[in-house]
Amino acid sequence: MELTEIRNKIDALDEEIKALLLQRLACSKEVAEAKASEGETKIYRADREEAILERLGNDVPEVVRREYLAIVRKIMETSRMYQYGLLYDWNPAQYEGLFANVPYEFPSRKVKILLTRPNRPNAMSSILSMVGDYGYNMEKMELLSYTEDRQAVRFLLTVRGDLSERHMQKLMVQLAGESRDFCIMEVLR
Repeated sequence: MELTEIRNKIDALDEEIKALLLQRLACSKEVAEAKASEGETKIYRADREEAILERLGNDVPEVVRREYLAIVRKIMETSRMYQYGLLYDWNPAQYEGLFANVPYEFPSRKVKILLTRPNRPNAMSSILSMVGDYGYNMEKMELLSYTEDRQAVRFLLTVRGDLSERHMQKLMVQLAGESRDFCIMEVLR
């Protein structure tokens, strides 16, 4: 095959993938609606995602399994991002506690956050990816400690952005939902 033919084939596949991803996002919205109607705010289920990855990767050839699973992880991460955003849009008062004891003036330039995440591959990169997907940059990320059993990792993050922006607030909601001991430590002007 000529390079042009291969690129045309990829373009056609991209259109099919786009249609399927939009269908999947529509399903994610339905999940968020069901959770909202039940008063549920828990989106991230690491155990469920691990089981899905194992099931989907089971019959994928070894030569492309890691790459395939990286794409699936990103799809699941994006689905969670969409669901957190919807729940926040539908009921922002539900998340006021995240911001209640944080003294800050608008606009802010940086937000310092303390959080604990499961100690697994991609622990740091998933945070970086999340921050970037919301349109922000990480200024600093420091691994502070491991839990005694080494099952979790504590991080101090500095994210460049304004906490008064809705997308920054949604990022905080997602980070809090996917972390233990989430705390906004400081907001800097």
